[in-house]
Amino acid sequence: MTKSATREAADEVSAPIASPVFTGNVGVGVTPEAWHSVWTATRIGDGASLTGRSDVTSADLGSNFYINATADFKAINTSGASRHYMYNGAHYFYVDPPSSAGRTISWTTAMTIPSDGGMNINGINSASGGLVNIRRDNTNIIMETRSFNTSGQYHLACRTAANAVVGGVSVSGSTTNFVTSSDYRLKTDVQPMTGATARVKLLKPCNFEWIVDGTRVDGFLAHEAQEVVPEAVSGTKDAMMDEEYEVTAATDTEAAVMGTRSVPDMQGIDQAKLVPLLTATIQELIARIEALEGE
Repeated sequence: MTKSATREAADEVSAPIASPVFTGNVGVGVTPEAWHSVWTATRIGDGASLTGRSDVTSADLGSNFYINATADFKAINTSGASRHYMYNGAHYFYVDPPSSAGRTISWTTAMTIPSDGGMNINGINSASGGLVNIRRDNTNIIMETRSFNTSGQYHLACRTAANAVVGGVSVSGSTTNFVTSSDYRLKTDVQPMTGATARVKLLKPCNFEWIVDGTRVDGFLAHEAQEVVPEAVSGTKDAMMDEEYEVTAATDTEAAVMGTRSVPDMQGIDQAKLVPLLTATIQELIARIEALEGE
């Protein structure tokens, strides 16, 4: 073999192999020519798809749908369909319940993460709000819930493990109502309160400064109020709880090392639960005044 022939053979070996260029849709286990011309799709069987639009900068992850020549979203089979659409810095999550194969899909917006960094469940964006709307505004974190405009609907409902509503937050006109269960049908052995004045005298209202920001307010120390109105206070005085924390951060080769430490389990107070005691005390004092005035 001549030197020239040897060189040509070497060039053939070292020359890069040209990668295939796909200008249309690509299918794994399926041929996806039916997709609309605006979308370039990679589809894996009848389950998953990854698409991008040629007219806008976007990405689309999908399950059980394709987009036909007239830009309709079509279900491939009877299963439910889902879609994660990313556009202009935002994420949109859409769902469609199980139904007939080949149906035209009418998406329901399940959740959005707009470009402002918030999160909205069952709505479009954090500005207009949906069923639940969470967003960061400067240094504040705002959580907003919206009910249907139906009498008796809660904006935020509190339920037991048995799914019974035991309270919540609702609105009426320009007011907000903080509600807890109080229906007479939930109660038994109802008795009038006695000795309210003596119990109120045991309460120790005080003025104090919050450590976190130095503001001064009037109130109670939870453990002291618990001695008089235990139902108004949660937790136990000086209680502690275990908290997991990161001892050593994770690296490229090592997992994070976690540890457990003991931290205060703070008490809380629901001052609204003091109202019955205060009301009974006022009634007792009124009765005493009226008795003295009648002498």
